[in-house]
Amino acid sequence: MRNIMLALTVGAAVFFAKPAASDVLRTDHPSEYVVVKGDTLWDISARFLDKPWLWPQIWKKNPQIKNPDLIYPGDVVRLVYIDGKPYLTVNEAPRAVDAMPVGAVGIDDYILPFLQDLRVVDSVTDMPHVLGTQGGNLYGKAGELVYVRGLKGVAVGDDVEIFEPTVNFARNFRGATMRTDTADLNFRGSRHVVDSSSFWNGVFTSPSSSDFIGTELRRVGGGRVESFKGGIASVMVTDAGFEISKGNRVAPKTAGGYDPYYFPTPGADLGSVRVMAVSKTDRVAGGRDIIAIPVGSKQGVQNGNTFSIWRQGEDVPDDVRNRSVMMAQMDQVRMPLERLGSVMVFRTFDNVSYGLIMMNAKPVFVGDFIRAPDADMSKDSLSLPDDTYIGSGSVK
Repeated sequence: MRNIMLALTVGAAVFFAKPAASDVLRTDHPSEYVVVKGDTLWDISARFLDKPWLWPQIWKKNPQIKNPDLIYPGDVVRLVYIDGKPYLTVNEAPRAVDAMPVGAVGIDDYILPFLQDLRVVDSVTDMPHVLGTQGGNLYGKAGELVYVRGLKGVAVGDDVEIFEPTVNFARNFRGATMRTDTADLNFRGSRHVVDSSSFWNGVFTSPSSSDFIGTELRRVGGGRVESFKGGIASVMVTDAGFEISKGNRVAPKTAGGYDPYYFPTPGADLGSVRVMAVSKTDRVAGGRDIIAIPVGSKQGVQNGNTFSIWRQGEDVPDDVRNRSVMMAQMDQVRMPLERLGSVMVFRTFDNVSYGLIMMNAKPVFVGDFIRAPDADMSKDSLSLPDDTYIGSGSVK
C-alpha cells in the first residue's frame, strides 16, 4: 500500500507565505476522492484546494515509493488530520502493468496539435527549405519526392520533419497591430496569405523587427532522406497532413515526446506580459481554451507554471456628473482592474509559451495581462508607458 503525504501547511516558499489551512482547503472539499480515468492533476488538486497551483508547495514525497510523483486511476486521495494539521494521503490501488498515470492536463484532440504539430524557432531564414517537388508539381504528397536545400547534419535514410511558417510573434504591444484573420506566412516567412488551417484567430504582430521573438512552425508532414546531390537533398514524403509546397522548412526528426507528468506551480510575476494570441475557436478565449504569451524558458517559465489574467479598467467619461459631452470627456474615470481567470503553461519555447485557461470568470482577449497567480493588484496599474488600452480584442 502506497502512502504519499501531501502536507497542506507550506513551509518557506519561493512565491507565497505559509497559508493557514482555512486559506488552502476548499470549504466544500471532500473527505476522499477516487481518481478516475480522464482526471488531471489540476482537477484533483482543485477538488481539495482553493488554489490548485499550491500543489507542489504542499507535496511531501514518500522516499520508499517508486515514482512517488505519479498518481493513477483507482488511487484514493483522502484528507486526514495529524497533530491538528490537514494532510492528503494517496493510497495506491491495484493496477495493470500498462496503466497510465494522471497527467497535468488532459491531452485531447484540441490540445494535441499544440504539442505535436507546432514549434517556435528564433528564425526561419537559415532553415533548410523545400525548393521544388517531383515533376515540378505545385504540391508534394506522400510517396513523392521533394527537393530540399541546406539540409545538414543528416544522412541518407534519416527521418526529417517538414514545417510551414505560420506566425511571427512579437513581444512589444506599443504600435502593434492585430491579425484577426486565419492567415499564415507566405513561403518566405513574411507577409500573410489566407489559410483556414491556422490555429490562431487573433495574433498581435509588430512593425518593428526589434520586437520579433520567434516564428511559429506547423508540421505539415514527414519524410526520409533518399540521396544528396549538388547541395540538394531528395526527400521521400512518408506522411503529409497538409499539402507540402515550396518554402516549407525542414528539420531533422527529434527523438522523445511530450512529458505530461508535471505539477501545477505558481509562476513568477514577470511584469506587464500580455496575452499574445488566442486559439482559433474564437477571438475571445474561455475555459479550456489556449492562449500564447510572449515569455518562455529564457525568462524562467516552465511547464505547469500558473498565472492570473487581468484587464486594465477602461477610462469612462462621467456623463452623470457632467451635463455636456465635452465636459464628460474631460472628466474621465478609470474603472478598477478586473481579474479574468487563471492560465497554466503546458508548452514552452525560448521566448514563447502556450497556456491552457484553467479557471476563468470572464472572457479573455488578446492584450489582457498576465501576472503571478496570487498577485495583489489592489495598488497596482497595468498601464504601459503609452497607456495603451486593450479591452475587447482591439487596440486603441
